[in-house]
Amino acid sequence: MFKVYGDLQSGNCYKVKLLLAQLGQPHEWVHVDILEKQSRTPEFLAKNPNGKIPLLEIEPGVYLPESNAILHYLADGTSFLPSERFVRAQVMQWLFFEQYTIADIALYAYTHVAHEGGFELSRFPAVQAWLERVKNHAGHITMSGE
Repeated sequence: MFKVYGDLQSGNCYKVKLLLAQLGQPHEWVHVDILEKQSRTPEFLAKNPNGKIPLLEIEPGVYLPESNAILHYLADGTSFLPSERFVRAQVMQWLFFEQYTIADIALYAYTHVAHEGGFELSRFPAVQAWLERVKNHAGHITMSGE
């Protein structure tokens, strides 16, 4: 079973949790409070020398940091990452820009709370429709992990 080190107040951690939920992938969540410098302890730095979350533990002692790399790893072989080479490259293009397929998840993590930062998206009907589509996916969870 995968183990994820993260904090659901982080959009980068949330997008990993969201993909895991949408895949129905069992996992263990280990809360890491970066404000309390829990990602800077010697124990955590031994797992991830850059001291960042999220961090995916694939198997004991095998770690993958960086949220988008984790999304790519988890989505491999699923409908979230197309198998056709060019379409997959387009997903990666958008993932680097943080939009589209697994990139939907990467972008949704921040866009759905844009209003909290003073960004009003209601004037963009396509964005609103996209937010609803992601929110209404059967495996959707909130940032609190529910």
